Amino acid sequence: MLRDKERLFTPPLLTIVSFIILFIFRSWDDNRLTSWYWVFRQVDPVKVFFALTAGCVFVMVFAGLARRRFPGYPSTTIPVVSATIRFPATAYAGRLYPFVIFLVYFLCGIFYSKMPEVNIDTSRYFTQAKHLEFFGVRYFLSEWGRHIHAWTDMPLVPFLYGIIFRYFGDARIYIQIFTTSLFALTGILTYKTGQTLWDEETGIYAAAFLLCIPYLFTQVPLMLVDVPTMFLLMLSIFTFIKALKCGGRWLIFSSLAIVLTTLSKYSAWLMLSILPVIMIVFASGSEAPGKRTCISRSVITVSAAGLFMVFIFSANYAVIREQIGLLMAYQKPALKRWEESFFSTFLFQTHPFLTASAIVSLYAAVKKKDWKYLIIAWLVLLVVLLQIRRIRYIIMVFPLLALMASYGLRRVKGIETRIVAVSCALMSSLVLAFSAYLPFMQNLSMVNLKKAGEFLDTSGSSPVEVHVIQPADPTGSLLVAVPIMDLFTRKTLIVDERIPVGQTAEEAGLSPLRFTWEFKIPTYYKNTGISANINTVAVISNSAGEELPLHLIARLSGFQLVKYFDEYEGIFNFRTSVRIYEKRENKHGL
Repeated sequence: MLRDKERLFTPPLLTIVSFIILFIFRSWDDNRLTSWYWVFRQVDPVKVFFALTAGCVFVMVFAGLARRRFPGYPSTTIPVVSATIRFPATAYAGRLYPFVIFLVYFLCGIFYSKMPEVNIDTSRYFTQAKHLEFFGVRYFLSEWGRHIHAWTDMPLVPFLYGIIFRYFGDARIYIQIFTTSLFALTGILTYKTGQTLWDEETGIYAAAFLLCIPYLFTQVPLMLVDVPTMFLLMLSIFTFIKALKCGGRWLIFSSLAIVLTTLSKYSAWLMLSILPVIMIVFASGSEAPGKRTCISRSVITVSAAGLFMVFIFSANYAVIREQIGLLMAYQKPALKRWEESFFSTFLFQTHPFLTASAIVSLYAAVKKKDWKYLIIAWLVLLVVLLQIRRIRYIIMVFPLLALMASYGLRRVKGIETRIVAVSCALMSSLVLAFSAYLPFMQNLSMVNLKKAGEFLDTSGSSPVEVHVIQPADPTGSLLVAVPIMDLFTRKTLIVDERIPVGQTAEEAGLSPLRFTWEFKIPTYYKNTGISANINTVAVISNSAGEELPLHLIARLSGFQLVKYFDEYEGIFNFRTSVRIYEKRENKHGL
C-alpha cells in the first residue's frame, strides 16, 4: 500500500511518464486535425516537456506546502492557498463555484481567439448567418434550405450567429464571445449535473476533467455548431433531470431545451436517446418523486417538445427529407473515410487520467449497483457500440465522459490524492493546449485568410474585388475561402462571378468536400456597379506561385502586388493563399 506522501507524488510522476510514452508512439495518433505526429513536427517537444515538468513540480510543491501549512485538517477538507474548500460546500461556496468555473473556462477559451478558422465548414455557417444580417429574420426562416443553401445543417446555430451579426456586427470577436460563453456554461452544467446526481465533489471534478481534453480548446473559437450543440445537449440533460425531480417551471425549460437541441444538429437526435434512460432510472429508483410522477412529468415534457417539433418539421418537410437523404446516401458512407481511432481520441486527445478514471468508474458503478451512473455512461457506451470514430461528432458527449471520470476518481482513497491527480491532468492538458496545439493551429495555411482579411482592414479603399483561382488538381472549391476571409474583414467584398475551373458534376458528387462544389456566390457578393471605384483586388489561390489566368492579368493592369500571404504547413491538401493588389497611383497618393 502506498503511504500518503507516495500517493501525492505518484500523479505528477505518472503525468510525465504518460507524456513521454505518448510522444514516443505519436505516429499512432490519427486525429485529422491535431495529431501529435503533426503537432510535434511543427512545435519543439523539448519546450513542451520542460513546461510540463515545471507544472508537475509546482503541483508537488503546492501539495507539500498545503499539508504543512494546514496540519491537522480532517480528510474531508482540501487546503487551497489560504482558504479551504469543503465537501459538501457551504451555501456561499456553492454560489461561488459556478462563477469560478465560468471564469476559468472563459479565460481558457478566449486565449484561443487568435487562431484562424481551420475548418472550411465555417463558410456554410457564415454564409447562412450573413443572409440573416442582410435580409432579416423573416427571410432567413422562409428561405433556409431553399435560397439559403443549408447542406445537412440545422438552422438554429446559424440563426443565432445571424442575430449576432445583425445587431452587434459581423466581427469575429462577437461570435467568439458567444461560443466561449457557451463553452463556459457547459462547464457549469457539467458541475451542476454531477452535483444533482451525486454531490458537490463529483461535480467539481467533472468540471475540471472537461478541461482535460486539449482538442476541445481548438473548437471553442470556431464558427461551427459543435460547441453550441454540446452546450444544448447538456442543457437538455440537466433540465430534464430537474423536471423529473422538481416539476413546475422545469417542465417548460426542459421542453424548450429539447427543441433547441433538436434544431442544432442532426447527430444530436441520436444523443437525445438519453432522455428515456433518465426517465427509466428515476422511475425505477427509490428517490422522490416516485414512479408515477416521473413518468407523467416525462410524458408532458417530451410531448410538448414533440408537438412543437412536428409543427417545425411539417413546415420544412421537403428540406429535411432531402437533408436526411443526403446524410444517409453520402455522409454516412463517407464517415469511413474520415474515421479516427478511439486510441487517438481517448488517449492522445484526452488526458490518460481522464480515460483511466472513466474506465474505473464502470467497475465502481457495477459494484455499487448505482443505476444513476447509466445516465452519464449511456451516450459514451453508445459511441463505442456504434463505432462513431470521428472526434468532431462526439464532442457533445465529452461532458458525460468527464462525469464518468469524476465518478471513477471518487474511488481513489484520500481527497488530497484526488485533488493532486485532477490538478496534474488539468495542468498537463493546459500545457499541451497552449504550448503545442495553439502554435500548431496558428501555422496552418488557413491563417492566410485571417491575415489577409485583417490586412484589408488597414487599406483605405473599399470595396475589395475578389478573384478565385482553382488549382489544376483541386481537393475542393476555393470559393468557400471567400466567406472565411470575409469573417476577418469589415470591407465589402465583390466576388468575380466567373465560375472557376473545377470538377465535373459526377466528380463533385463523389468528392470528400462535395459541399464546396455546390457552394454558390451569394447575391450580396455580386457586383453592384461600383467596380470603377475599386482600388484593391484580392486573389485567392492554392499558392502565391499559381499562374494568373489571362483575364485576371488584364484586370490587374495598373495594379501592383503589395502583399501576399502564403504560409503552408505541408500537411493538409486544402490549401489557401491570398495575394493583395492595389492601384499604383493609390500607393503614391495620387
